[in-house]
Formats: sequence, C-alpha cells, structure tokens
Amino acid sequence: HDLDSLLAAERRNGSVSIAKNSDGIVLEFSSSAFYQVGRADFNPEAEDILRRVAGAIERITYYRFAVDIEGHTDNVPISSIQFPSNWELSVARATNIVKFLIAQGIVPDRLKAAGYADTRPKVPNTDSTGAAIPDNQARNRRIVLRIH
Repeated sequence: HDLDSLLAAERRNGSVSIAKNSDGIVLEFSSSAFYQVGRADFNPEAEDILRRVAGAIERITYYRFAVDIEGHTDNVPISSIQFPSNWELSVARATNIVKFLIAQGIVPDRLKAAGYADTRPKVPNTDSTGAAIPDNQARNRRIVLRIH
C-alpha cells in the first residue's frame, strides 16, 4: 500500500496532507489531530496513523529512506513546568514520534527530530492589527514528516 491509500480517511477529514516533490514525500499532520493543547504525548488515533506510516516506510525496502520529523507550534506562548516555551514543546513532540517509530522497527540512524517552535509559520498567526487569527494558528500547529 502507498501512503495515499493508507491515509485516505485522514486526507479526507483534513488531518493529514501528503505532497510529493523532488526531495521525496512530505506528510503534514494537524497538531489538533495528534495532541491535546500543550501536550507532547500523542493520542491513540495518532498512534494508529503513525503505525501505518511506519509500516509503509518499512515496506519500501529497495531504498533506505531518511525521515525527518519536525514539530511546529503557533505563536501563543506556553509556560509550563514541562515546557517553558514553544521550543521545548515542538522538540518534545518530534522526539516522541521518533521514539515511537523506533519502537515500530524503523532503524534509528534513519531518523531526525527537529523543533521549530513558531519560527516557520505556514500562514500569518495575526492580522495587520496584531489580533490572533485562530484558523491560521491551528494551521501552523503541525507535525511534518519528510521522507527522503
């Protein structure tokens, strides 16, 4: 199975997008589909999705793909004991996915975790007056898997 068919339901409901380019495949997951606000441990639905993704990656045996996992947040500050800033939150989310993929049998030297906090928004978090744009903030909260 390819990723398009494995994740067809998630693509339909908007929780994942899949793009192919010259560098490989980019899977983008909405944070709201994976996490509760301010948390880095993903939910059971995300675990099911990641298990299917790991299986698909492992079935492509003719080439040892590398997988970069990126955590992205919106611009709303977080300040908890566990996550003093969005940097820690974004890195923890990416790292937890790396650890899960290793547990699924993906060789660790094929994986990389990176956290970008709110430094790489897809769309503006605020309008010209500085007011928050909640829909845009939601789009900016995401996990990106780059398979290359």
